[in-house]
Amino acid sequence: MKGAKLLLMVAVLLGAPALAAVKRFELVAQSSVFPVDEGVYVKGFSFNGMSPGPMLVVEEGDTVEIVLKNADSVTHGLSIHAANTQTSKFLGNVQPGEERVFRFTADFPGVFMYHCAPGGHGIMAHTMGGQHGMIVVEPKKKYRLEAELKRPPDLKLYIVQSEWYASGRDFFDGKATYVVFNGYNFRYVNEPIPVRPGDYVRIYFLNAGPSLTSTFHVVGGVWEYIYYQGNPDNLMKGSQTVLAGPSDSWVIEWRVPPVEGDYTLVTHVFNTAIKGAVGILRAKKDAPRIGEVRAEGPKALASVPADAKRVLDPYGLGTPDHEHTVRVPLDPTLVQPVAVGSKALEPLPVRVQMVGNSFYPKILEIPVGTTVEFVNEDVFDLLDGERTGRHDAVVIDVKGPEPFVTPKLGHGERYRITFTKPGEYVYICSIHPYMKGVIRVYAPVDQEAGGPEPEHHH
Repeated sequence: MKGAKLLLMVAVLLGAPALAAVKRFELVAQSSVFPVDEGVYVKGFSFNGMSPGPMLVVEEGDTVEIVLKNADSVTHGLSIHAANTQTSKFLGNVQPGEERVFRFTADFPGVFMYHCAPGGHGIMAHTMGGQHGMIVVEPKKKYRLEAELKRPPDLKLYIVQSEWYASGRDFFDGKATYVVFNGYNFRYVNEPIPVRPGDYVRIYFLNAGPSLTSTFHVVGGVWEYIYYQGNPDNLMKGSQTVLAGPSDSWVIEWRVPPVEGDYTLVTHVFNTAIKGAVGILRAKKDAPRIGEVRAEGPKALASVPADAKRVLDPYGLGTPDHEHTVRVPLDPTLVQPVAVGSKALEPLPVRVQMVGNSFYPKILEIPVGTTVEFVNEDVFDLLDGERTGRHDAVVIDVKGPEPFVTPKLGHGERYRITFTKPGEYVYICSIHPYMKGVIRVYAPVDQEAGGPEPEHHH
């Protein structure tokens, strides 16, 4: 069979029954534009054009077949936390246009995460960009409340908490712009989830992160039974919250109190809840029965709408007024050697970091004579291609006389360029071409003649 389609019969290696029913799913890795609020969009990576990606539900003991297709121009991969076997060997470093098929047995029940895993540094960088989802392995053993009531839940509510970042620097520092349930700011405040007083609700909760902790809570109720990682053997009773670090999960069983009204779902880490992680269960005696709320995010768009009010691009250039932009004011001590005693000290350079698969600041405006120092702050500089944290800076759009190409830099390595003439340069990393930055070099006369005031945006 050709390399473009590699069939991996790991079911046989794992001892899966030859005639067992097979649950099949297709995941397509691609670049996407996600709606995350009214008029607000994020550029990133997805599975099947969603973030979170498709929700995969199987039963304990099932043979699961995943078809992974790379429909993108960069390398992707897949890590499946529900698979009790090596996955990176088979699903890592999947090249553009390549397709692979992977089988495993769902040995353990619970709520699990899957995410992009090309390998190395790329695992973190792509998961940050939205490439993750939930896989549920329903147990053979019934959850306690279902066994007591002798009936299934009135509502199955699947929730993935995740984060959106404006830059790799923000990701590196854990400073999320938005924190969301199922991919969208205040999604279930805008569209409250209908329930009835007394309803039996089962919540499947996953914190996909990739970086922040959650303490998931319902305002106006106490969880009746909770199960760490969703395994029915991991039982606890009477909890106000469930604590979940990135990739932690819970199954929660709860009966809506007999009082009508709104019951708020929230992470009690309030400095993240205020960024979008709030929802509402609206209890009314005549509320419609919907059965389930799935964990997929809204469908991605082909491109950013012309009337967008904000665009985040953690790797490249989003909305100009929301970018990390630095304008360096004209200062003779910055652009001329400084005499100290008998020595002439060179001015300090202006620094551009390569961090979290982005440049920081993304847009840099400097006066003629300024030296710019590129420094790679990404630590995992092993491996190659999409899997490495090595970076360079290569000009792709020239509006000036001094285009540049830096060497490929490993962690902590630096390269300096002094700009002696005005111009504007759009540049990328040739290893990770979705990384994009801009350097604008202005003449001193621009400032002296009453040009734009110096700015410093964060």
